[in-house]
Amino acid sequence: MNVQSIVRGLTTNHAQLSDKAEDRILRPVQLAETPTSVADKIVQWTEHESGWALVSREPDDNGAVIALHLTRTTRIFRFVDDIRVQIVADPGGRSCRVDAESQSRVGKGDLGQNARNLRALVTAIR
Repeated sequence: MNVQSIVRGLTTNHAQLSDKAEDRILRPVQLAETPTSVADKIVQWTEHESGWALVSREPDDNGAVIALHLTRTTRIFRFVDDIRVQIVADPGGRSCRVDAESQSRVGKGDLGQNARNLRALVTAIR
């Protein structure tokens, strides 16, 4: 772990997927699936993943965007992180882009947990 990672973990409690992320896993995901099938996959994964839960699932009026609110609770201290996922259909509706962010509810630093939440989510949907 380098000094930048340590400082980031002590001073940041938020992470989000970004086109400019150095870590390729932390970039938005393009999938050759519909938003509905990707959302179903994420919901099913959270049901079997320890500490993860679905809070809400909201489609927009035409089904082109699905918003998920997930939580992840840490094992020892029971801290809760909110993970917001947006799944947007590409033109034609046969593929989609997945964007996500993770935010700690408590504290000024997350020791990298929010980035780990996003890595786990992205790995699960790929």
